[in-house]
Amino acid sequence: MRDIRVALWGFGAMGSGIGKMIASKKGLVISGVCDRWDKLIGQEVYSYLGIERGNRPPVIITEDITEIVRKDLCDIVILATDSFVAAQYDKIMFCLEQGVHIISTAEEMAWPWAQNKEMSDKIDALARQRKVAVLGTGINPGFVLDYLILATSGTCEHVESIEAARINDLAPFGKAVMEEQGVGISVEEFERRIAEDSLAGHVGFPESMEMIAAGMGVELVDIEQTREPIITNVDRKSAYGEAKKGHLAGIRQQSYGRTADGKVFIHLDHPQQICPEDEGVSTGDYITIHADGYDMNLSIVPETPGGIGTIAMVVNMIPHVLSAKPGLRSMLDLPVPRAILGSYAEQVDRDRKTHFKQGDYAVIQEVVLPVGQRAPQVPEDTAKTPLIAFTKGWIQEDEARAGERVHVKTMSGRTVEGTLTSRDLAPSHDYGDYVPELLVVHRQVRNILFGGDAE
Repeated sequence: MRDIRVALWGFGAMGSGIGKMIASKKGLVISGVCDRWDKLIGQEVYSYLGIERGNRPPVIITEDITEIVRKDLCDIVILATDSFVAAQYDKIMFCLEQGVHIISTAEEMAWPWAQNKEMSDKIDALARQRKVAVLGTGINPGFVLDYLILATSGTCEHVESIEAARINDLAPFGKAVMEEQGVGISVEEFERRIAEDSLAGHVGFPESMEMIAAGMGVELVDIEQTREPIITNVDRKSAYGEAKKGHLAGIRQQSYGRTADGKVFIHLDHPQQICPEDEGVSTGDYITIHADGYDMNLSIVPETPGGIGTIAMVVNMIPHVLSAKPGLRSMLDLPVPRAILGSYAEQVDRDRKTHFKQGDYAVIQEVVLPVGQRAPQVPEDTAKTPLIAFTKGWIQEDEARAGERVHVKTMSGRTVEGTLTSRDLAPSHDYGDYVPELLVVHRQVRNILFGGDAE
């Protein structure tokens, strides 16, 4: 069974961590890495990660994405570059044009319709057209303050309201997150940037709120967010951020989702900072669901590790995205995330009729006449669409996925090359209106090819 080929676009803290996890797993292979940082360009991936390459081919980090993202080179792209839909939009559309699946670590991509509906609709349309899936996920949003809340609510008959908090350590994250959280800036700069609306803070509250609401069938009419500085009393330092005494170690951000009656249905509290243990702050994830007459309480202490959790969520969702229906998807559309200890390739859902092995009977297609040409004796308006030939036969390759070039052996013994499809093998077709002239042409062609007198 062929390994799943994974291309990595972005090789910072999260991207390189994802690469390291992929390298340790069965059924996955790093097919290419792209990053714009000049210190990374030209380096060999396994050497950079400090991993024995073994018999795996070398992978050189490139700054040219066209060198690694093509349907014949990779099955899925992990996009770990930005936090916002708008910042990733062109990258996503490029990958979709190549016909490859995508997992994005951008927080807004966890529920992109919340703030970017127009771009989300365009992403969805192109993904459906190219017959691939797109998913945004991570530890939060993507799991702790949305998906996990929904899973916990599954044991409740009724829910009055939800309160949840994630007190976490930002230390594992990269420079982009440090900048978004204002790590190291002064209180004066925090206040100025809040007034200018130029300090992101936690990205993803609207997305988490909307995911919860959609999953529970609740309409939120208002989502309010507040931000407060977390000022450190000691010097703190992580791999990607530093906060001197009296400066920001992070931001406490809260969000309130209200229903039409003005009631707060969802309250999320998310104080994020680097090295909270330096001041004796304990991390943890806490969920309270106020049900009808009782409370459901869930605590994870210490916190679900943010860096490891994001990396694991992304990698563990790879086979589920490959199995998903084409389009822009969310965590609500896919199977429950779980650790995969065996082969990732074997976790791909082959009931979707998009994966085939040697000997499978399938349909391939080939363009006979491209757009702009037409067959003799056929009306000129057929030039508006290509003429496509479909052939049934037994696949000769060890394994293949829909959309790949394969060879099939037909019942007559011919070997034909074409693009593998997931078309139904049933001999039922809709030919449209009956055209006597086309039937005459059909008979003439059959007689020429297979013998007999042409009519």
